[in-house]
Amino acid sequence: MKLYLEIPRLDRHFPFRSFVNDGDRLCYPHWHKEIEIIYVSRGTVDLGVNDMPIRMQEGDIHFVAGGDVHYVLVSPGSERIIIQFDLTLFQDLSMPAAGGYSLREVFAGMEHAGRNWPKGLMDRMRGIILDIHRENTSRSEGYIYIIKARLLEMLALLIREVPRSGMQRQSKLSVQSSTRSRETLEKLQRIFAYVEEHYREPVTLGEVAGHMGFSPYYFTKLFKRSTGMTFIAFLNEYRLSKAKWMLLSGDAPMAEVAEAAGFGSVKTFHHLFKESAGISPMKYRKDNIRE
Repeated sequence: MKLYLEIPRLDRHFPFRSFVNDGDRLCYPHWHKEIEIIYVSRGTVDLGVNDMPIRMQEGDIHFVAGGDVHYVLVSPGSERIIIQFDLTLFQDLSMPAAGGYSLREVFAGMEHAGRNWPKGLMDRMRGIILDIHRENTSRSEGYIYIIKARLLEMLALLIREVPRSGMQRQSKLSVQSSTRSRETLEKLQRIFAYVEEHYREPVTLGEVAGHMGFSPYYFTKLFKRSTGMTFIAFLNEYRLSKAKWMLLSGDAPMAEVAEAAGFGSVKTFHHLFKESAGISPMKYRKDNIRE
């Protein structure tokens, strides 16, 4: 299985889009040439960029440069606003962005994690992101002009105030390191696919390791190093996200929901759900279904 190229459906006259993803979506390792901005509006999100795990908290912002391979692990109850745009959106800017850098180099070389920016800058950037998404959602007359104006304001902040990253970019890595990173991401993609197909079954770490052709020890180290969490924690969170969807989309009894989500018993399901969400499955359903 190869890492896939995503081609976002962008209007060729205005190559931009924004949308919301929730914790029920498992995003496989992929790349695209467009810039992507991820803003966590609720909960936590486990992001991977070029096989480096990043735990994002509510309110965090992360920029993904064009060409960077990235994935998102399921986080029950989370929500993130995604903004994607092509740099041709700024093709009317003929001069170099700053210090002789092209716009693509600005996005590639910036510090991508908002938590590492100067104090107060993430709050300002967060306001711009929310304004852009609101305009794109409402689509009132002239919304395109406001979106572009806010993107230009964002670009000015990136050039003036966001520090350059001290980390070596993927494009400058050695061929050997780049190949090793890609191989790791392809392994993760196979693991994610296996979980999606078998999560309803009593999956064990040893079983998945065997499917991958790894020893349990190697598999454990690989998954923890690449995602920042244990495989069992990931599997449980994935099952919980499926259970939440079932709780909100029907009136199946708890035993049926637990079984369909892959939990061995209602007791285990109830314990893990309350530990993750802070409330029982029944209260979660009651609090979130509107009459």
